[in-house]
Amino acid sequence: MRHLSSKKCVHRDLAARNVLLDENYVAKVTDFGLSRDVYEAGVYQVNAQSKMPLKWMAVESLESMEFTTQSDVWSFAVLIWEIETAGTTPYPGLMGRELFQDLVAGHRLEQPPSCPDELYELMSKCWSRDPA
Repeated sequence: MRHLSSKKCVHRDLAARNVLLDENYVAKVTDFGLSRDVYEAGVYQVNAQSKMPLKWMAVESLESMEFTTQSDVWSFAVLIWEIETAGTTPYPGLMGRELFQDLVAGHRLEQPPSCPDELYELMSKCWSRDPA
């Protein structure tokens, strides 16, 4: 992800389903179908009618439909949560407007039972409302 960010590329769909492991268990990010180059503007804006991976999107992206390299940081933390929960879908039972309202109100994914405190602290920082 550091490499993509350095190239000003926003993935926009970072999730466990889009990460493969090679024979040495090195993670490879795949599926760049939603990715965009934000080199000049620093941001990519989509129209609200587009189908988007809502449960992996940063709250600021849900509000504005704008994506930056920082919004991929949020998705990265959701990816870590997926790994720590053995592939559980994030925010079970929440969809659309209800998910949006919960995130705006500050609700975040809970710490998985086996997740070390230090890792969850990192995830929480990635889910900050201020992505800077």
